Amino acid sequence: MSTVLSQVSKKILEKLEKGKKLSTEDLIILYLDITHKEIRETRRELKEEIREVNRRINETNKRIDRVQENLLTKIDETNKRIDKVQESLSAKIESVQKALLAKIDETNKQIDSIQETLLAKIDDTNKRIDETNKRIYNTQQTLLAKIEETNKRIDELYRLYAELRSLITAQR
Repeated sequence: MSTVLSQVSKKILEKLEKGKKLSTEDLIILYLDITHKEIRETRRELKEEIREVNRRINETNKRIDRVQENLLTKIDETNKRIDKVQESLSAKIESVQKALLAKIDETNKQIDSIQETLLAKIDDTNKRIDETNKRIYNTQQTLLAKIEETNKRIDELYRLYAELRSLITAQR
């Protein structure tokens, strides 16, 4: 259609060059031809711009891919560093934990030793208290027996005194 329109437009332009008047149909055909050429030119320009935009999108996508690869590499490196730090911290924590457990065990042994010593001293003190209580009891029993004996002797002395008094009174 465009070639037919171009040919018709050439004939109309030849008419115009010869100084002839153009009809309304001629003007419309010229207008259509010019509009058609402008549309074709606009389409061509749009295609070029679309190609350029597509090229730039492709370049941007490539840059995004490179940035993504760099970020993934950096993330992997960071993860490896985190893993190393975590391993190091775990080793240090384990070492500290072992040292603390060893100190706790040592402290428990000291506590056990002190407890044994204290229990032995308590047992010894209890034995001494029991012995002292036995001695006190025995001493108390001995004293009570002596007091009872002394009381019997005093009673005997009172009886003898009373007899002696009654004899002295009877002799008088």
